[in-house]
Amino acid sequence: EMVLRRPFSILASADGEMSFLYRVAGRGTALIAGAREGDRVACLAPLGAAFPAPTPGLPVLLLAGGVGVPPLHAWWVRHGRPGDLAFFGGRDGGDVPWSLLEGWRVSVDEAAGMPTGREAFAGLVTDLCTQDLARAGLAGPYQVFACGPTPMLRAAAVLAAQHGWPCLVSVEEHMGCGYGVCKGCDVPVKLGDDAVRNAMSCEEGPVFDAAVLAWDRFQQAPAGAGKERA
Repeated sequence: EMVLRRPFSILASADGEMSFLYRVAGRGTALIAGAREGDRVACLAPLGAAFPAPTPGLPVLLLAGGVGVPPLHAWWVRHGRPGDLAFFGGRDGGDVPWSLLEGWRVSVDEAAGMPTGREAFAGLVTDLCTQDLARAGLAGPYQVFACGPTPMLRAAAVLAAQHGWPCLVSVEEHMGCGYGVCKGCDVPVKLGDDAVRNAMSCEEGPVFDAAVLAWDRFQQAPAGAGKERA
């Protein structure tokens, strides 16, 4: 059965194989979940810009929300250093990929569905990050890398701006074609003097400097149909 492409972040890749973390959210992801060994799936990858390697001497704060964890988990495995900190926010305990989050701090919107022996902060992941930094007496500077729903990315951008920290965010727009033609993954980028242009996530992103995004225009930009990032 033919369906439009779905954008996924790569969880891991090695020896010609790629791994993905996803949640069944619609017809496309249901078909993927029902695939059997030997079935063929077309894949156009990799696309766009990734999170960069760390800057020497500048620790990183990773902020992941929902299915935004794969690229940050991959970064953590490849680049994570002592002093880097990782935080994950989910809807509830059942929304948390616990097996991937060794060494991560976890928050949930509501404390329901928690597995036995697991604990999580009740609230926003950015609030958990602020709390932990304050308790540890850590003032930075840090570089913030964030991936997740737009409200979480906006909160991460605000947190970073309040401290004067650089912040990169990976937006969750629908990359329908993957090469900038369908215009389904556009995001508003500042040009100055309130001018805004549309940037294609598949070509210029999905990782953007949070400071160049026009956050107040996100609701006015085309949302892109069928976002199934899980």
